[in-house]
Amino acid sequence: MNNANSATWFDLDFEIKPDNNIDEALMRVFDLMKESLHIYFNIKSSSDIHEFLKIAATKNNVDHSFIEWIKVKGIPRLKSINFKNLPSNDQFLAMIEIDEYCLKCEMDFKEPEEVRGCIITIINSIQEYANICKQLIKGVF
Repeated sequence: MNNANSATWFDLDFEIKPDNNIDEALMRVFDLMKESLHIYFNIKSSSDIHEFLKIAATKNNVDHSFIEWIKVKGIPRLKSINFKNLPSNDQFLAMIEIDEYCLKCEMDFKEPEEVRGCIITIINSIQEYANICKQLIKGVF
């Protein structure tokens, strides 16, 4: 795998702010998701998510519904997140770190569908976590 920023591999405009724990946690999550996608689809390397999806689609016995989900829902959801305007509180960091931990625990691939589930949950949850934490900051809860 190349050493490019995993967020850019996912075609995201994401700049890591120095010494930002949340940015670092998100990068670890993106790294894990990228690595787990490569393992899940048995692809050695790819330059970005678009090349990855093209390669994955040509394989036999592949999880086409997951490829379709990544294309139609996953990437658009990631691209809709305003990474420059995420909360910077401990609750948001903890939520990201819990997802990171859960995905790490599945990296043995004993249950590949659990890895798929983790990736879908993470992609679906980042914006929701941000919304919850912004509400907490405003004192709505």
